[in-house]
Amino acid sequence: MVTSATTGLRPLDDLLIVEVGNTIATAYAGQLLADLGARVVRVDDLAAEDTFAAQEPTVGSGDATISAVWLHLNRQKESVQLDLTQEAGRTVLSNLIARADLLLDGLGVDALANLGLPHTNLRDVNARLVVVSITHFGLTGPYRDLHGSDLVVEAMSGLLNMVGFPDREPLKLGGSQGQYATGLAAFTGGLAALAARDRLGHGQLVDVSMIETVAFSEWKSAAYYEADGNVRYRVGNQSHWLVLEANDGYVALVYQDDNFVGLQKMTGIEELTDPRFAKRADRAKHADELRGLLAPWFKTRSKLDVYHEGQSNGVPLGFVATIDDLVNSPQYAARGFWQHVDYPGIGEAVYAGRAFHLSGVDLPPGRAPQPGEHTAAVAAEVADAGAGAPADLSAGADMGGGAGQ
Repeated sequence: MVTSATTGLRPLDDLLIVEVGNTIATAYAGQLLADLGARVVRVDDLAAEDTFAAQEPTVGSGDATISAVWLHLNRQKESVQLDLTQEAGRTVLSNLIARADLLLDGLGVDALANLGLPHTNLRDVNARLVVVSITHFGLTGPYRDLHGSDLVVEAMSGLLNMVGFPDREPLKLGGSQGQYATGLAAFTGGLAALAARDRLGHGQLVDVSMIETVAFSEWKSAAYYEADGNVRYRVGNQSHWLVLEANDGYVALVYQDDNFVGLQKMTGIEELTDPRFAKRADRAKHADELRGLLAPWFKTRSKLDVYHEGQSNGVPLGFVATIDDLVNSPQYAARGFWQHVDYPGIGEAVYAGRAFHLSGVDLPPGRAPQPGEHTAAVAAEVADAGAGAPADLSAGADMGGGAGQ
């Protein structure tokens, strides 16, 4: 078990979480639970085609080479590798789940059932088990068996329709925003079910749909449609904001009625007092002209200079940060967001921290495990606890290997 020095009780101490599935959403939900003190055992299927620990980009060299994504999303977890096509591997997994408080299932619709471990049976064996299922479209409905991806989810949730310019094809959001949002939804739903278990005495199934998570995140379009029956589409920069080029990057600003005077004062551009820009609707209508007036002023200054000057004049203005801006930011440093953890064979790794802070609780960072590091220990533990006969760990093809065995 991965341990680190703490002071005081952590919120989720004494909870056992089992995590299965090769998705960012599942791993992120598990990471959040581990950060709060839960014991999270990640189970990887050696027979699965995708190997999370090998995803690009990688760090280290030789036998110590590992995915940077693995290091980030699996900190403070235990790692077990099993061949779930073999009975021995499935037995260890079922024995582990029988002792768990919560199961994060990201394997896909009916995947556990096809292994002989359906959700209903698991909760019959372990009445206090909370099962959090994470799928693209949910466990019910006509889409349940469709194939999904981040792009497909953004498209079919309505979000893609809102991103980009009206005369061009929609744009996908950068990164894996849908995955991380879904991981947060799974984390929240799991905590709610654990709280309910304390009152009801039994666990329940939490059905988390990525498409619904993203559709809920883009709530405004639905609210507007309900109000007037009109479908909203992407508007590009025809709104109350602009992204403009500085001499070393970009800055983003909002020009509402209550801060447009600050923008006039900051730039000293007399044309900004023209009636064409008097109100928010006017500025949106003449956004291209407004951009043309502002662009030369911004292009001669650095993004940090513009940021400081805008803020001092009451303009909601920020610079478009690159990752090196974030790592060197005094704001993130002051709040301890970046966490430095040593990883065997690689050295110090920098993790992005959690987005919330709990007063009076010490939540120090811990390293990610080596893939398969805890396979033998966990298999012996669940067997010794009377959850089944000890598995033959010498049968590597049955149980799966891994560092630390």
